[in-house]
Amino acid sequence: MPKSVPGKLSLLVLVVFLIQIVSFTVALSTNFLGAMLQFITFTPFTASFGLIIGIISFKKETSNKIVPIVTITISAIFILIMLIFLFGFSFGG
Repeated sequence: MPKSVPGKLSLLVLVVFLIQIVSFTVALSTNFLGAMLQFITFTPFTASFGLIIGIISFKKETSNKIVPIVTITISAIFILIMLIFLFGFSFGG
């Protein structure tokens, strides 16, 4: 368990990422384009916030740096997936 306030915020961001992953997979089972739009809409805000909080908590935490590292990694993966959806996805054209 993180001891500093940014570390606890980093844990909260991980919970938000978990909620976003669950909502994306539920929406993916019914409507792929809607799920993609939802992911493209919410990811820039949550991933950038997670990246900032993860870097700050990585610098503040002294002993347990697992949560900030996981937050930074998931934020980077979310940004990468969003960019693939935004610029790399083709509708068969």
